[in-house]
Amino acid sequence: MTLYADLLRYPDLFGNLFRRELYARYKGSLLGVGWTFVNPLVLMGVYTLVFSILWRSAGIQHYPLFILSGLTIWIFFSGSIQMASASIIGHANLVKQVRFPRQLLPMAVVGSNLVTYAVMLVVIGAVNFVVVPSVRTTIWAVIPLSIPLVALVSGLSIVLAALSALYRDVEHLLLTVLLPWFFLTPIFYDLRTLPGVQDHHALMELMHWGNVATPFVEAIRGPLFYGQYPGTGEIVYLVVAGALSLLLGAFVFRRLDDQLAVEL
Repeated sequence: MTLYADLLRYPDLFGNLFRRELYARYKGSLLGVGWTFVNPLVLMGVYTLVFSILWRSAGIQHYPLFILSGLTIWIFFSGSIQMASASIIGHANLVKQVRFPRQLLPMAVVGSNLVTYAVMLVVIGAVNFVVVPSVRTTIWAVIPLSIPLVALVSGLSIVLAALSALYRDVEHLLLTVLLPWFFLTPIFYDLRTLPGVQDHHALMELMHWGNVATPFVEAIRGPLFYGQYPGTGEIVYLVVAGALSLLLGAFVFRRLDDQLAVEL
């Protein structure tokens, strides 16, 4: 795990990479971080129209807030791993010329996305706090529950960044996988009330526990939208998944680090 200790050993380097990533994202933008909300709001509008008005199948009170509460988590998860997968390739000249802790590149991407995630949580949390009174005593739990989410995303980002530098098909494969992964994750529906799975308990359990993103979405959306704390099983899942992701990231990167400059 010394791989992650480099964050403390090289704080200035990480800070420069982080600021560079954050600046590059919003350079020349009039709205700046405001663009973070454009895509979620568009998706929220479409899903609200289709599922809550046209089909009338959602059956969820404050449905737009339900969607945004889930999208906030998914956007951080998918955006981080997608952008991080290209982080080492995008800095190929730097990687080939200078020897430095290269894992800081994908971690800087995660850090910049974490800022976006935090801003979205503040805005959505404030709205939920006003509109959904039941969350006023539980919303604080979003912060500790987000820690294993950051661990999960960090480990996966490091793995995908290293693999993408060696195997260029990984980035394209990730783009292909993320769309069906999104629809298999309960962002715009509640898995517990989803038609078609109530009579298939094994399928529902597989959709819940087999998709690593689902327990994170449901555990964090519980106190953020429903005013409910996650169960012990979900908390254990989050902690174990986050820890295993960090271990996997450290293992894969240690094995591939020496090959990166050569392959690039």
